[in-house]
Amino acid sequence: MAAIVASSDDAIISKSLEGVVKSWNIGAERLFGYEADEIVGQSIMTLVPPDRHDEERDILERVRRGEHIQHYETLRQRKDGSEMWVSLTISPLRNAVGVVIGASTIARDMTERRRADQHRITLMGELNHRVKNTMAVIQSIAAQTLGHASTLEEAREAFGSRLINLSKAHDLLTRESWQSADLREIVADTVRPHAGGENRFQIEGPSIRLSPSAALAVAMALHELSTNAAKYGALTSEKGRVLIAWKIQGEGAGRQLFLSWRESGGPPVARPTRKGFGSLLIERALASELRGEVRVGYEITGLECTMVAPIPAGEDFLGGRSGQSGGAADSDRRG
Repeated sequence: MAAIVASSDDAIISKSLEGVVKSWNIGAERLFGYEADEIVGQSIMTLVPPDRHDEERDILERVRRGEHIQHYETLRQRKDGSEMWVSLTISPLRNAVGVVIGASTIARDMTERRRADQHRITLMGELNHRVKNTMAVIQSIAAQTLGHASTLEEAREAFGSRLINLSKAHDLLTRESWQSADLREIVADTVRPHAGGENRFQIEGPSIRLSPSAALAVAMALHELSTNAAKYGALTSEKGRVLIAWKIQGEGAGRQLFLSWRESGGPPVARPTRKGFGSLLIERALASELRGEVRVGYEITGLECTMVAPIPAGEDFLGGRSGQSGGAADSDRRG
């Protein structure tokens, strides 16, 4: 029996009813960091965080009554002061006549399991949040698309196109574990279906990462700009081109990202008589998500759109508010 206890991987400790450590095996040395000669004869409270001393006193009282305590999860303290979650199984020790004289404790490290459980809970919460946000985005897309489309076929085409683009943005974020996404990848993935196999887009800019919500907002806005360019702007002409460029200006708290969309080589552009969902998304929703400003210009040479957003000092990361920006936009460049 002594050999089994001595060689066990589990921490096996015996203590008196006063809480004095009487024995300490190799498993306890590995788990708590104390050698046997450092802890035997010392109070078991050495292993108990100060705010849990009452808990240990209650355990000793239950042992005095002869109770067996199984799989009791709590915090204990290592020699280096760090805390860990442990599962305790505590049994009364009796003398030859059956009187309880102490307790035997088996302790197992549960820290990693607790972390895994907490991580799982966090992931489920994030998944629930993202699903709700995505449904809200889809609901907004559906409502705005149906509200601005002149025919059912036009609504079906626009709605399907926007859902596909939203899906591609989600794919990019999934590859990055929903932490952030590279702006260049967002731009390239979004405009690729509109390139027509040719180099219609010129993409320029330094490396910068966007938060998930900002990435979705930018992807949806670029999709609307690309769709409009393909229907009414530069991409309707063989000579039409689009420059998408961004740069970082300023220093410290004044740093800003400037992202511009400039069309050339297409038909003349006139300011629309009304603002569709596309304009509302680009000028309002995107600006709100980036906590910045979006300007759209209907120049004779082609449509221009400039997005300006602050960047936290010392970071190459563009934030955004929690949650996902809603929607996509309606083509609004007729006339």
